[in-house]
This record gives sequence, C-alpha cells and structure tokens, in this order.
Amino acid sequence: MSQFEAIRDIGESLKGILETSFKEAGFTTVSVSNDRPKKENVKSLPFLSCYMYHVGFAPGYKERTDHLVTTYSKDGRVIEYYQDAPAYLHAQFILSVFGNTPAEENLLLGLAVKTFLEHPILHGDRLKGDSFFPDDKVNVFPNLQADFNDTLAFWRSLSEEVRPSLFYYTKIRIESERRSEELKRVTGRDLAVKRP
Repeated sequence: MSQFEAIRDIGESLKGILETSFKEAGFTTVSVSNDRPKKENVKSLPFLSCYMYHVGFAPGYKERTDHLVTTYSKDGRVIEYYQDAPAYLHAQFILSVFGNTPAEENLLLGLAVKTFLEHPILHGDRLKGDSFFPDDKVNVFPNLQADFNDTLAFWRSLSEEVRPSLFYYTKIRIESERRSEELKRVTGRDLAVKRP
C-alpha cells in the first residue's frame, strides 16, 4: 500500500462519485474530469471539472514525533512498534461546469452540490485506488472561506473567463512506512530467592 498516492486517489474518488451520481440522475452525456478547467481541455459539452488546485498542510498540524502502534499478527499475537507521525493535508478542489447554455450549467452545478450533500463522507468502494486503508473515511467539506475574489483570482490565473464555480476540500493523511523494530514487552517475570 503506497500512502503517498492518496493525493491522486482522492481526486479520482471525487470524480467517481460525481460520475455515478450524474448517471443515476439520467445525465449520461456529462463528462467529468480532474483536468484544469480550460476550454482546450473540454472535449465535449456538457463538461464538469473537479480540479485540485491546491494542497496544503492542515491547520494546527504539529505532531512530528513518532508514535506507538499496536496491532495483531495473523496468529493473534500483539505486535507493537514506533512509526513516524502521519502528515495531515487539506486538498482544495474547484467544481466548474461547461454547458451548452447557462441554464444547463446551473442545473449541473446544482446536481454536483446535491451529490456532495448526500455523500459527505467517502468510504469503502467509493474510495478509489490502493492508498486508503479499509476503514478509512474521507469527509468532503464545502470551503466556506472561499468567495467571489477567490473565483476571480482562480480564473484569471488560467487566463479564462469567469465561470460558475464552487470550492470544496477534503482532509487526507499520508502515512510513513518507516517504523522501528518490533518492541519486546515484558509479559512476566520469574523471581528466584537464593538462600545464603
């Protein structure tokens, strides 16, 4: 399992849940992509872009010391070791729609909002790729700090005209594979008294 692939896999997971939701709602011709939302990347309309535009460390992320991990072997034996602390990240996404008409764009953007409203936590088979552990859950949050200035700055940075857009983010972690040797705990002591 390669945890560093989590950044790629979370984008694929969001794309997958959007594709499924659009097909279930009858919008079978909508293309969903993780590419930059530039006109040159739009192959056919309608088109929804779920683009990761920024990854940063989570606010309050401080822990850098190793921590004790306790798990079990296949034969039920307790195994303990020290492992490097994980890195906690926020992956920022922008949702934008390219449609045949403004009404179609508004309709599709509304369905994208509904999709993340109904699936605020991705887990199980909704998490694509090999980087997630079986019990991982990833929350999808609306970015309430983003405003029209962020929208303007984003589209200007791509030299594109402003489009209807929404900002979301997810929290993910990247685990280190580096760990200590297995610890050997004292499970019992035999004491003997030596007579003089």
